[in-house]
Amino acid sequence: MAEGSGVPPTGLPGLALLLVQLGFHAGREFGERLAPLGLEQRQAGMLVRLAANEGKSQQAIAELLGINATRMVFLVDELELLGLVERRRNLADRRSHALYLTDAGTAMLARVRAATAEHEARMSAAMTSDERTQLISLLRRVASEQRLGAQALPGMPPGRRAGSRAAAGTQGGVPGRAD
Repeated sequence: MAEGSGVPPTGLPGLALLLVQLGFHAGREFGERLAPLGLEQRQAGMLVRLAANEGKSQQAIAELLGINATRMVFLVDELELLGLVERRRNLADRRSHALYLTDAGTAMLARVRAATAEHEARMSAAMTSDERTQLISLLRRVASEQRLGAQALPGMPPGRRAGSRAAAGTQGGVPGRAD
C-alpha cells in the first residue's frame, strides 16, 4: 500500500473487497459446517441471540436484532417447527409472546457453538492469539463506525431497526410504505 494513501498496490484488493471476499468465503464454509446439523446460518444466528435474550418478547428481540416483525415471525416459526424454540405468553404483556429455547434448542445451541468454534479456529489458523484479538477489535471498530449493532443479524441495512420509520420513508423494512 502506498504510504499514507490508503490505496492498495495495483492488482491487490483493498479493505472493502477483502472484507467482501472473506465474508462470502466464511459464510459458505460456515454454512457447510451447519448443514449436518440441519440448520441454516440465519437459524443458527437466531438461536445464539435468542439464548442471550431468553424470556424477552419476540418484538423486543426483533428490535435488538434489527429485523422487521415479519421476518422475525418467519424465523421463529422455522425454529418452532424444528422443536428448538417455543413461544409463551409474555406475563408482562399478555398481547405478546416471550421466546424460550426448548431442551432440544439448548442441545442444538451447544452443537452450533462447537461448529462456530471450529470454524473460527480454521479461519484464524494463520494468526497468533494476540493477532486474532487485535483483528477482532479492529473489525468491531469498523462495524461500530458503520452503525452495525453487535447483536444485529447479517443482511440488515445499517441504521434500520424493526418497526421504526427509518429515514427513507420506510415502515418495517418495506421501501415506500409509510402506513
